Amino acid sequence: MENKKIGFFSRIKIAVAKLENYGVFLEEKIAVAVKYFFLIVLILSIGITAIQTYDMMKAFKKGYEYIQKELPDFTLENGNLQFSERIYAYDEEYDIYMIADTGEEVTEETLQNYKKEVKSTGFILLKDKVIYKMRGTETEYDYSRLSEQYGALTLNKESVLQEIDRVGFTGITITMFLVVFVSVYLVQLVSTLLDWIMIAIFALIVARVCRISMNLKHCFNISIYALTLSIILNMVYNIAYTMTGFYTEYFRLVYLLISYVYVIAVILMIKTDLWKQQMEVAKIVKVQKEIETLKETEEEEESKKENQKPEKDDDKQEENPEGVLGNNEPDGSEI
Repeated sequence: MENKKIGFFSRIKIAVAKLENYGVFLEEKIAVAVKYFFLIVLILSIGITAIQTYDMMKAFKKGYEYIQKELPDFTLENGNLQFSERIYAYDEEYDIYMIADTGEEVTEETLQNYKKEVKSTGFILLKDKVIYKMRGTETEYDYSRLSEQYGALTLNKESVLQEIDRVGFTGITITMFLVVFVSVYLVQLVSTLLDWIMIAIFALIVARVCRISMNLKHCFNISIYALTLSIILNMVYNIAYTMTGFYTEYFRLVYLLISYVYVIAVILMIKTDLWKQQMEVAKIVKVQKEIETLKETEEEEESKKENQKPEKDDDKQEENPEGVLGNNEPDGSEI
């Protein structure tokens, strides 16, 4: 099997389920591994972005219906927000709160009570700013920034609904997907790259301990493939978290542990293959030596036979020298 003929999905199959075939990656150019790295992170990012966009659009449509049917009329003008009444809303499905109090004065005590009421994620809309709270982290945004960025801006319930209808849900989905994708891809790219470098260094150390001659290029080549299953599980975990809110603090540990186990298993398999090859070579050398010894013995025997033949001929010549007649033949003395 030639390396250049290995397709992307075939590489994934080998990386996940055929550790004994990792040897095909060792002598590849590092550019091939880099290309694989970018492609698998791209697929990971697309999967995470798609499910996040779907979930965000689902929440956005629900928010649109809330604005259309339940939200009281409001006006945002010159950096000031005004609602016709005080609002307290909570969505159980997304566990999100919204509190709006645009009265002239909201005391610090009242504001702290509002923050306590937002137990998970939520928005606190005040006259001059909005406070976004998520998992204990608070972010404030002044409405005056909108005027600085877009000039004199006036918004109300009707104009917001009209703008949403003008862009359409398809346009909003595409825009949201692109924005989320760029963010997710950059985060996953940097995170996976750091993991790749760390696991490659680990592979180099394991190779040294196992006394296998592997340079950093070899370690980089096998490390990205050892990360494959972890990357796929990371995508599944992110999708599960987005859809169900499932979270475990040990996922990162398991994510890296799987890759380390793959690296150790692959290097031990490579060592076993090298040992088998050395045994085969030793057997071949032994057989060749036996053949050479056998040839040498045969040559010696043939040489002895050749040396013995002239001696017998000489003996015959001595027994019956040329010019000497046999016993039964007359020699002339009888005449």
